[in-house]
Amino acid sequence: MTPHTTGDQPDHRKARALTGALAIAALVAALVALWQTQSNPLGGRAYCWGAWPEDEAPFRRGDRDRIADEVLPGPGRPAGQCSLRWHGGRGSGAYEQRLDLRLGTGPREAGERRSWLGELFGGGDVPLPDGLPGFTAAASGTGALVLPESCDVDGRPSVVTLKSAKALSAATAGELLVRAANTATRRTSCTTLPPLRLSRVPSPSTTGQESCGIAGLPEEHGTGTGSPRNSDFHSCAIAGTGTGTAAPAGPATWAARFTTTARPRLVALFDGLTGDRPPAPGWRAHGSIDAASALVRADCGGRPTVFAMSSGPARTHTRLDDPREVFPLYVDAVAAHMGCAPLRAG
Repeated sequence: MTPHTTGDQPDHRKARALTGALAIAALVAALVALWQTQSNPLGGRAYCWGAWPEDEAPFRRGDRDRIADEVLPGPGRPAGQCSLRWHGGRGSGAYEQRLDLRLGTGPREAGERRSWLGELFGGGDVPLPDGLPGFTAAASGTGALVLPESCDVDGRPSVVTLKSAKALSAATAGELLVRAANTATRRTSCTTLPPLRLSRVPSPSTTGQESCGIAGLPEEHGTGTGSPRNSDFHSCAIAGTGTGTAAPAGPATWAARFTTTARPRLVALFDGLTGDRPPAPGWRAHGSIDAASALVRADCGGRPTVFAMSSGPARTHTRLDDPREVFPLYVDAVAAHMGCAPLRAG
């Protein structure tokens, strides 16, 4: 009689179980890869961490050749970037667009951080509505949005920044920032707060030829973009004398940039940069003023408030863009609009 051997059956069952487990693992990996590349077979593709669906702004009907190079943020990895390029239009209306999106904290070292902040706030920035801790640039549609405090890294706020090769409207740029910020917080699981909402369109404002609303500056010296009427945010730029006064100060034409904010998360970006001494005798503030820049922090009606200025590539080397001359006048003007008590002795 031939013996009936059963010793290999457990091995067959183990092999089948292993094969099944590997198939499931492969399926899960494929789904994860699908998710990470932002491909959704049911709803189309979404770009830049999944924040921007292909059928919504910034895209238009007929856009093509979309290419995204991105590094996704995630739990324990509160940083990311995305470079998105595409072509749109036809014939004489054809164009190429590029958006660069980043999530990070900026430099730690004080000098590098001040330079970074000087570029982040571009002058003529439009605050996001409802006190959201962000802004867009009136001329280009670029901007930034600061994440909640629970998303800080080593004490520095995490910021979503947006740069655009072609101008975007303030409404589009604001919506892109809010969607990207919500996606970043969801991916990093850094907050339990509800998602941010853009309840209305950011409202650009211009002072025409009022030189940023700074009393005492001749109007013909430049153009201010921005208005002191906001109670917690003011930003403007003054063009150099050779650029005329018909357009806002562009990237290479600005003589001076000014920024003021009392929005707590924006103020937090400047933490550790103003020291504990007044910039000059008689000031009710801490900070410094030199020939190229100025930065002070003060209590303004019970709110920590930051005032900043930097001189630019089109500076005239006159009192128009010398921080030692014009910055005190700027602080006086904006502080009065914000309802602050005088921040320096008259």
